[in-house]
Order: sequence, then C-alpha cells, then structure tokens
Amino acid sequence: MYLRTRLTVVVVTLVCLAAGPTSAGDALRIGVSIALSGRYAAFGRMYADGLRLWEREENAKGGILGRRVDLIVHDDGGEPDRAVEIYRGMLSSKRFDFVFGPYSSLVSKAVVPLLEKYRYPTMMPMASCENVWEGRPRYVFGLTTPERRCTRAIFAIMAGCGIDRLVILVDESLLRLGSPRDAEKWAGRLGLRILLLELLDKRKIVDQLRRAHQTGAQALLVWGYLDDAATVRRALDDIGWTPKIFFSQVAPSLEEYGRVLGRQADYSLGCCGWDPEIGRFYPGGIEFVKAFSQEYGCAPSYQAANGYAAGVILSQAILRAGNTDREKIREILASLDIVTLIGRYGVDEEGVQIRQRPIIYQWQNGRRRVIWPKSFSNASLQFPPETRP
Repeated sequence: MYLRTRLTVVVVTLVCLAAGPTSAGDALRIGVSIALSGRYAAFGRMYADGLRLWEREENAKGGILGRRVDLIVHDDGGEPDRAVEIYRGMLSSKRFDFVFGPYSSLVSKAVVPLLEKYRYPTMMPMASCENVWEGRPRYVFGLTTPERRCTRAIFAIMAGCGIDRLVILVDESLLRLGSPRDAEKWAGRLGLRILLLELLDKRKIVDQLRRAHQTGAQALLVWGYLDDAATVRRALDDIGWTPKIFFSQVAPSLEEYGRVLGRQADYSLGCCGWDPEIGRFYPGGIEFVKAFSQEYGCAPSYQAANGYAAGVILSQAILRAGNTDREKIREILASLDIVTLIGRYGVDEEGVQIRQRPIIYQWQNGRRRVIWPKSFSNASLQFPPETRP
C-alpha cells in the first residue's frame, strides 16, 4: 500500500512538471527560436544576447511576479520550416508560458498561424514587413518600425533634394512578402518615378546594374539583407556607376556594414529604429548600452536592443495583468502605449507598430551618422563627389 501511494505521488508530480509552471514559485518559461546559424547568424545572436541580458536582469530583481524567468533559445538556422517545427513543439507541449517571435520577417510570417492557433500573445521584435500581419492576427505584436515608414522617409528625403528618378532591386524572400510596401504610392505622392523595380539577381548583378544605370536613375535602392547590399555596392564600383543616392533598407544602419565594405561604405544610406547614439534619448538606453557592452564586450546593435525591449514590454504587460493569463496579456499588449529604450511602443488594430520613429543613417568618412529626423541628427546628407554639379 505504501509503495502504491509513493508511485502515485511520483506520477502526479511528473504530470504536473510536464504541464509546466502553475504557481508563483515556478519558473516563468519563455521560448524563442532564432537564427543562431545560417545567413542571419550574426544578427540572430545579437537578438538572442539582448533577450538573455533582459532575462538576467529580471532574475537579479527577483523575477516577474516572484517567478524566475527561464528563457529557452532554439536555433532554426533562419529556415521557416524549421522554425515552424520548433514553435509547434513549444506551443503544443503546454510547457511554455510565452514565446518571442523569431528573426526576420520571412520566418516570423511562417509561425504566425501557430501563434494564432494556440493563442499565444507574442512580441515580434524582428519583423518589419507588414505582410506578417496579413489576415489581421490577434496575437502578434510588432516592435520595430514597419517598412512603409522607412519607404516614406527615404522618398521624402530624395524629393527634398530634387532627386526624382530611382531604381529598386528586391531580395527574393522580401519580394514574396510584398516589399517594398507602398513604394508606388509614395513615389506618386512625392513626384518620384520608379524606372525599374525587379528581383535582385546577385549572379548577374553587373549586367543588372548596367541596365539600371541606362535608365538614367539618380538613386538606387536595395531591399534586402547585408550580403545583398554589400554585393550591390561593390558591383557599382566595378561598373563605374555612382548614383547620387544609394540606399539599402537596413544594412547601412549596421556597424557590420562598415566592417565588411571599409571606405566603400561611405555615402550609403540605411533605415533603422535604434542605435547606441539614439538610445541615449530614451529611458534606460544609456544603462542598456553600458550593461550590454560589459556583458558581451561589444556595442549592441538594434537587434539586441529590440530583444531586450521585447522582454521589458512583456514583463510590463504581465505586471499590469497581475498574472500570466494569456488573454489578459493579449489585451494589454494590444492597447499598451509606453516608452522603452528603443522609443515609443504602440500598435494599431492589426498589431503593427505605429509609434516608433524610423531613423535614416549615412556613412560619412568611415562613420555611421544620423541624418534624419533633424531632432536626432548629428550630420547632414552628403552626396558622392562624383555626383556634385
């Protein structure tokens, strides 16, 4: 009889453990799948490190609602199918209180149906393509500047400089997501002409750029990733074309862009929502940069800041709810309006971030400078010497 009782207790205990945290004393388990290998690895690791720093700081303060944060990070290699498998496993196990979204818009979009199916309110720190929110999901909340705001910003800058003829090349994965969003609309409103908008073909980039040059374009815009932007920038020198504006949606906003290209990076423009210089304007920004640099021995990128901010926002939602009821958390994330170290958080009725301001950077003399908006700028727009009248 005693043996049977002990076995019963053990079985019940194991079942409870398998079901996940159930009381204030249990760990708050939060899962995430990130590209720690593959094409996006360098930036995925920054995202992961930002989340891990948040985890450590929350636990140093005693956790959230008295519960220690237990962050579980998986590697999906930047592959949508692999990410779907990982999220399905996490969500169906019922052992995770919450999850964060993966790296990149393409991978984020792939896991949205699962987040909706299992009703997990989820911060998407690394998704900027609004196609991720196609179908009006109820449980997915953006954190970074949506690409349409970057499109509008760079188009407004060009229009203000009298540049009205442009060519746009788009990475295949982003083209499938509908990038660049609202390009035709904003071009029309600002009096710009898109002479060519087509898929970026890195295998034939020299021929592609020659055709683009022959259109008479003054500006070349690349919607893609770091390797896309670097490939195009090098090829421009190969064919001897210096457009007045060379813009790539994110890559030139990263320090890695300058390390990869050296002085070839100069005059390139990019769009982002945060960097260490911008961070000093927001509460907690200076402290975050210092803590991250001490912990990892390098300055944080926007991916790290977005990861950390996603944790802060989630913890705020839990504290305001007073518990971890996911429906309550969903309601709070949908209506929350707060300022974090990366700027103001607030989403529209579809869950798309609408409060954060885009920042336009330009490389000048081997340094990345902020040229827009004026309230944050530390430099003015410069044109390559070859293009000046």
